[in-house]
Amino acid sequence: MVATCETLWHRTPEYFDLPWRGLWSVEGGGPTVGHGIHQFDLLLAVLGPWSRLTAFAARQLLPTDTEDVSMAVVEFDSGALATVVNSIVSPRESSRLRFDFEFATVEVEHLYGYVEADWRFTSVPGREELLEQWQADATAGAASSHRDQIAAILSALAAGDEPAVSAVDARRTLEFAAAVYASAFQGRAVAAGEIIDPDPFWRSMDGNAVPWHPIKNVTDPVKNEESIR
Repeated sequence: MVATCETLWHRTPEYFDLPWRGLWSVEGGGPTVGHGIHQFDLLLAVLGPWSRLTAFAARQLLPTDTEDVSMAVVEFDSGALATVVNSIVSPRESSRLRFDFEFATVEVEHLYGYVEADWRFTSVPGREELLEQWQADATAGAASSHRDQIAAILSALAAGDEPAVSAVDARRTLEFAAAVYASAFQGRAVAAGEIIDPDPFWRSMDGNAVPWHPIKNVTDPVKNEESIR
């Protein structure tokens, strides 16, 4: 029914000394598409298709052309409501997901990768058997990582199978990020499926609608390419 998705990380101004960091044209966006996308990708995997959202984005502190904070309120096809916060100006870093279902709350808090022990399950009074089932299904394993996700894709391709996460799933997550920017920069709610060609947010996350002035630029493409390498 209710969910909270928080990516509260911290980056210093020095992080953006590399000339390619913080640029829409190179990184594609700020913490929405570059940091918090991992958390709300998992949110979408659990709650399913989203239907509409309203968002805000701001450049609060850091010397970057992209946002350093964004927030969204999201409605899902199921009727569930969620808040999504993406930040790189938060001194106490945390990555957190919380889901409130009818009979239980399920949550995980970690930083850059979670293990089984980072998950917490709380059942409503009278439904303690759910906690017992949760504990019975628990399995030990390594911390979540990009490596495991890439390995799963490569294994599926090697076996001639369709990867468990399809291009359609990936597009849904990217569409969510684009909708956050579109809503924040245009000051309106955005519905799923609304951003299609020739909408400017179809081709770039900034949609040529960033409300603040740029403070960085890349004047030497060769230097920029070397920095990326």
